Amino acid sequence: MQTPKQSEMKDLFETPELMPEALQAILQKWDKRFRNGLTYDGCAALQNEIEKEGYTFDYYLDAEPYGLRKIGTPLECLEGFEGETEDETF
Repeated sequence: MQTPKQSEMKDLFETPELMPEALQAILQKWDKRFRNGLTYDGCAALQNEIEKEGYTFDYYLDAEPYGLRKIGTPLECLEGFEGETEDETF
């Protein structure tokens, strides 16, 4: 499997128009919780649902999700996260 080049991909949270319909449906279902503010446990539950579709994301300790991407794509391959590793983002 080929890894995308750095900055070739975008965070799908920031570019919903590039998101597959299955992810859009999941996020629409979670919309009210997003607007009210996710909890840390809520982020874990959302991540579990999204990973079933072959995508993943990270989230900060304050329950702010970021870096929505295909599973297997390193965070540093997303535009805006160049040079960062998943261990360095928190």
